[in-house]
Amino acid sequence: MKRYEKILTLKVFNVEDVYNLTGNINTAKSIIRDLLLFKYIKRVKHNLYVVCDIEFKNTIPDQYMIASKIKDDAYISYHSALEYYGVKNQVFYEVYVSTKKRFTNFEFEGISYKYINSKNDFGILEDGKVRITDRERTFIDCIDKTELAGGNEELIMCLELFGKLKGDKILEYMKYYNSSKLYAKVGFFLELYKERYGVEQKVINKCRKKCENKRLYFNEETKRMKSKYIKEWNLIVPKIFTNKGRGLYW
Repeated sequence: MKRYEKILTLKVFNVEDVYNLTGNINTAKSIIRDLLLFKYIKRVKHNLYVVCDIEFKNTIPDQYMIASKIKDDAYISYHSALEYYGVKNQVFYEVYVSTKKRFTNFEFEGISYKYINSKNDFGILEDGKVRITDRERTFIDCIDKTELAGGNEELIMCLELFGKLKGDKILEYMKYYNSSKLYAKVGFFLELYKERYGVEQKVINKCRKKCENKRLYFNEETKRMKSKYIKEWNLIVPKIFTNKGRGLYW
């Protein structure tokens, strides 16, 4: 029981974590074998374990804690981050896990864990045992890669639920993407929900200055949907975006 109590504090762990508690690798492996035998823990995948409730043998950690432990640099991103922040429209039974260290996608207790290549290290925060993109980076990432945000319709439903955003953070983060099209897409949404996000006009203006002087589709999906040209941003966007924007562009 004492062994279980020590490991209980870890919630999600690997052999190295138990070794750090015991100081002996063989002892660590032996403890894990015993705990597996008595169903005090479960194996998620190779060298990744979760603590279980003693009475009912249910997994204690949630999918976000598990995902954050898959690799030492792993963090939750895209639609999974939207779900974590409670601004999702649909619940997906998968977790997007960004990391520079590739892993094979796997499933555990009905949840799929999917590898996303991490190219940037900024805008990541730790919330207890969960590593996740902060609200500003989540906002930008989902606009950048809408396919990882559930598509255009899911995106607009989610972004409608976003609260206040920090404009200075958004401008700081945008430098890493180095994309004039993304400036237009982000600026469009900041203007669409200006009051809701609480972002100053000067932030929107700075995004506008970075735009290209040519028409661009919001993304490939937009080409297959009813769309509208937004002259102020040189963007062709899904009509559902403007319908949701209180007639700003009508």
